[in-house]
Amino acid sequence: MIRGENFYRGGSTKQIYVEGAIANVAAFHTSITGGDVVNLTVPPSVQSNLITLLGRKAAYTGKLVTWEEIVKDTERLDGKLEGLKG
Repeated sequence: MIRGENFYRGGSTKQIYVEGAIANVAAFHTSITGGDVVNLTVPPSVQSNLITLLGRKAAYTGKLVTWEEIVKDTERLDGKLEGLKG
Protein backbone atom coordinates (compact mmCIF):
# COMPACT_ATOMS: atom_id res chain seq x y z
CA MET A 1 0.00 0.00 0.00
CA ILE A 2 1.29 3.44 -0.88
CA ARG A 3 -0.13 6.37 1.02
CA GLY A 4 0.12 9.97 -0.01
CA GLU A 5 -0.88 12.11 -2.93
CA ASN A 6 -1.06 9.14 -5.33
CA PHE A 7 -2.67 6.62 -2.98
CA TYR A 8 -2.40 3.04 -4.24
CA ARG A 9 -3.95 0.11 -2.41
CA GLY A 10 -1.72 -2.44 -4.14
CA GLY A 11 -2.19 -5.27 -6.56
CA SER A 12 -3.93 -8.55 -6.10
CA THR A 13 -1.78 -11.02 -4.16
CA LYS A 14 -4.26 -13.71 -3.22
CA GLN A 15 -2.18 -16.48 -4.82
CA ILE A 16 1.31 -15.05 -4.20
CA TYR A 17 2.42 -17.84 -1.88
CA VAL A 18 1.07 -20.69 -4.00
CA GLU A 19 2.39 -19.16 -7.21
CA GLY A 20 5.72 -18.35 -5.55
CA ALA A 21 6.12 -21.92 -4.30
CA ILE A 22 5.29 -23.31 -7.73
CA ALA A 23 7.79 -20.94 -9.38
CA ASN A 24 10.49 -21.86 -6.85
CA VAL A 25 10.01 -25.60 -7.33
CA ALA A 26 10.01 -25.16 -11.12
CA ALA A 27 13.23 -23.12 -10.98
CA PHE A 28 14.84 -25.72 -8.71
CA HIS A 29 13.80 -28.55 -11.04
CA THR A 30 15.11 -26.70 -14.09
CA SER A 31 18.44 -26.03 -12.37
CA ILE A 32 18.95 -29.62 -11.21
CA THR A 33 17.88 -31.27 -14.46
CA GLY A 34 20.04 -28.78 -16.36
CA GLY A 35 23.09 -29.72 -14.31
CA ASP A 36 23.30 -26.41 -12.44
CA VAL A 37 23.83 -27.46 -8.82
CA VAL A 38 25.12 -24.08 -7.62
CA ASN A 39 23.09 -22.92 -4.67
CA LEU A 40 24.14 -19.53 -3.37
CA THR A 41 22.06 -19.98 -0.20
CA VAL A 42 24.21 -22.86 1.08
CA PRO A 43 27.21 -20.92 2.49
CA PRO A 44 25.15 -18.41 4.50
CA SER A 45 22.84 -21.22 5.67
CA VAL A 46 25.77 -23.31 6.89
CA GLN A 47 27.23 -20.28 8.65
CA SER A 48 23.86 -19.51 10.27
CA ASN A 49 23.55 -23.06 11.57
CA LEU A 50 27.10 -23.08 12.91
CA ILE A 51 26.43 -19.79 14.71
CA THR A 52 23.35 -21.36 16.26
CA LEU A 53 25.37 -24.37 17.41
CA LEU A 54 28.05 -22.06 18.79
CA GLY A 55 25.43 -20.15 20.79
CA ARG A 56 23.88 -23.39 22.05
CA LYS A 57 27.25 -24.73 23.17
CA ALA A 58 28.13 -21.48 24.92
CA ALA A 59 24.76 -21.35 26.67
CA TYR A 60 24.88 -24.98 27.82
CA THR A 61 28.50 -24.85 29.03
CA GLY A 62 28.48 -21.27 30.29
CA LYS A 63 31.86 -20.79 28.63
CA LEU A 64 33.26 -18.79 25.75
CA VAL A 65 33.23 -20.95 22.62
CA THR A 66 35.41 -20.10 19.65
CA TRP A 67 34.62 -20.58 15.98
CA GLU A 68 37.48 -23.09 15.71
CA GLU A 69 36.07 -25.15 18.59
CA ILE A 70 32.59 -25.34 17.09
CA VAL A 71 33.91 -26.34 13.66
CA LYS A 72 36.01 -29.14 15.20
CA ASP A 73 33.30 -30.26 17.65
CA THR A 74 32.29 -33.92 17.20
CA GLU A 75 29.14 -33.80 19.37
CA ARG A 76 26.15 -35.24 17.52
CA LEU A 77 22.71 -33.84 18.16
CA ASP A 78 19.53 -35.85 17.70
CA GLY A 79 16.74 -33.76 16.21
CA LYS A 80 14.24 -36.54 17.02
CA LEU A 81 12.56 -36.24 13.65
CA GLU A 82 10.98 -39.71 13.63
CA GLY A 83 7.49 -38.24 13.93
CA LEU A 84 7.96 -36.33 10.67
CA LYS A 85 8.34 -39.40 8.50
CA GLY A 86 5.28 -39.92 6.36
